[in-house]
Amino acid sequence: MYPVLLQIGKLQLYSYGFMIAMGFLTFLHFAQRDARKAGFDADALATMSFWSLGIGVAATRLLHILMVPQAYSWSDPLGWIALWRGGLVFQGAVPAVLIYTIVATRRRKIPFWGLADVVIPWVPLAHAFGRVGCLLYGCCYGRRADGLPWGIRFPEGSPAYQAHFPMGSATHHWSYVVHPTQLYSVIDLLTICVILLFLRKKWHPFTGFTLPVYLVLYGIHRFIVEMFRGDGNPGGFLTDSLTQQQEYAILSVILGMIVFVVLRRRARLKVGDPKPAK
Repeated sequence: MYPVLLQIGKLQLYSYGFMIAMGFLTFLHFAQRDARKAGFDADALATMSFWSLGIGVAATRLLHILMVPQAYSWSDPLGWIALWRGGLVFQGAVPAVLIYTIVATRRRKIPFWGLADVVIPWVPLAHAFGRVGCLLYGCCYGRRADGLPWGIRFPEGSPAYQAHFPMGSATHHWSYVVHPTQLYSVIDLLTICVILLFLRKKWHPFTGFTLPVYLVLYGIHRFIVEMFRGDGNPGGFLTDSLTQQQEYAILSVILGMIVFVVLRRRARLKVGDPKPAK
């Protein structure tokens, strides 16, 4: 756990923000490269990506505030915008960024679904960087996993330590062993990235298929990883047996399946359209 990577005087470089920035720059590099190959305007993509980053971060913060309002107080106004402390809910970015991108591509007369196939495979790669930032900061930790060979401990003062403090041992400076859920997410997200790139190259059934496939794969991943989280995510809106994150994950899978079917049908109808008479 290294919440601060570098400190020069009062200037601090926070690991969480640094990893988000690295993830974004890595995404932008590969997305622009693929955009050029596909004949898209790479500069326009960069502009939309920077706007998407700002909108996405704001939306993820807003959703976290709505989900965990007790973590924020007007007595600590800095806490509302202190992104280096964590507190971002990725699902909040998805609808906000999608809406912005749809509007932006229409204004620029760029085919949205074609552009989606260019950029979507690199989204989980950028997200994986963010999960490394979670590990370095100590948030998004797992539940207790005593005896787990690959379990990890967090130091005194970390969010995980506060939640899993060994009671009765005042001299103990490490948390109980917990699931490394941040690393679970990194592995899953990198796997999703590889799958999407493979499918885009070897299968590509119709334009735009990467977005619904991503929604399905990410929803499955998040639902499973959530089973091992121990950071007190709120109970679901419909049932306490699920967390809100798991309900969002189910919604993501359903939405992805619907979009996939609609796009596939549209593509088949388009192929089957008779050619106009000469």
